[in-house]
Amino acid sequence: MAGKIKIRITENGPYIVTGSIPLSRMTIDVDSNDEACNWREVERYPQRKSYALCRCGKSGNMPYCDGSHIKAQFDGTETASSE
Repeated sequence: MAGKIKIRITENGPYIVTGSIPLSRMTIDVDSNDEACNWREVERYPQRKSYALCRCGKSGNMPYCDGSHIKAQFDGTETASSE
């Protein structure tokens, strides 16, 4: 069982996820009508007590942060409506 799960969003940097939760990459399968029909796991990552997950999209070690956000001058300002 996982410990207390916590996700912290760092300013202009990665998501910090703690709590020893499993991490995997999923894809959406589509049916013959190109309609989404289910999620499927395509990769499982080694479980850790914590993860620094990329949110700038520039990491060379996805899904993990490798510090590329610094060189890319990533601006993590939230732009979505809160409504």
